[in-house]
Amino acid sequence: MKKRTIAFIAVPVVVAGAVTAVLLTTGRPAPPADAGQAAANTAQVSVRDLSRTETMNGVIAYRDERDLPTAKGGIVTMLPGVGDTVKSGGVLMRVDERPVVLFNGTIPAYRDLGPGITDGPDVAQLEETLVNLGYGKKSSTYPDAHWNSVTTTALKKYQEDVGAVIDGIASLGEIAFTPGDIRIAKRTTTVGAPVVPGQPVLTVSGTERLVTVDLDPVNRDLVTVGAAVKVEPPSGDKLDGTIEEVGTALEAGADGKQVYKLKVKLADAAAAGENVALAPVTVRYTTVVAQQALTVPVAAVVGVPGGGYAVDVLPPQGGAAVRTPVELGAWGDGFVVVTGGVQAGDKVEVPK
Repeated sequence: MKKRTIAFIAVPVVVAGAVTAVLLTTGRPAPPADAGQAAANTAQVSVRDLSRTETMNGVIAYRDERDLPTAKGGIVTMLPGVGDTVKSGGVLMRVDERPVVLFNGTIPAYRDLGPGITDGPDVAQLEETLVNLGYGKKSSTYPDAHWNSVTTTALKKYQEDVGAVIDGIASLGEIAFTPGDIRIAKRTTTVGAPVVPGQPVLTVSGTERLVTVDLDPVNRDLVTVGAAVKVEPPSGDKLDGTIEEVGTALEAGADGKQVYKLKVKLADAAAAGENVALAPVTVRYTTVVAQQALTVPVAAVVGVPGGGYAVDVLPPQGGAAVRTPVELGAWGDGFVVVTGGVQAGDKVEVPK
């Protein structure tokens, strides 16, 4: 699949060395000092804020993809389809025609739960989920991490509705707890196949989509968490997003190079469309690189033999332009910050 490009702009000020690289690689080589070309245009040295846009590659995918094992052995008799969403209380699969259901919770199932079980947060988690699904009522003493007749009654009612054995016991393997609803990314077994406890059965993810970007290490300090971006999916739409996380450790990127992973949260993930998993996208991130700085158009800067840069300043009283050395600073929006023998209001030549 052909990669698209992601553009972003960073907040910190860029040093003159970065501007030098731009001047040498933008397709407009700096002319020699003795260039005698007539000026096509003039521009005014002015004070302004500068912003800048950078470009990177990224993909839009679903959050937190991982394998989901089964704690129940037997023959798989039903699996959800790839792309299906399973919500809390829904049937995740059937093993020996008995349902394995999904409950929202952060504590993985690790023991049978039923009458006589010792108190614990996993009991409270089960009770809380049952209440959220409409089985039992919340009170000042329930859920309470203690299994009692209220818990048994609620679980039996749920078992009856979902087609499970109505015994008031949550045997290990009958309930899978996940932090939220899930999307089926891949089946790792097939209907009719035998499975054993601990075997991955499905690859799942969260239902929320986000953009993952390979960030070049040289741009690591140019991005900030919380900054706004524009995301362009294959449809060409422009979606609002926010930088959610910037990696702190180098990882192998799509092309094998060492990169930092940048994560972008979409303001409206549904707007990206339904079938965009692993689709290449373009992300544009704009930031201010200089505030109220003395600037000239990048095109006005010329190279000086032996090194350095200059601009051709037109005298106020008229006459030939005077080549004036300047030092370069941050660049953006087609302008570059300059210091040296120029001041606001001066007119400079912009060569053809």
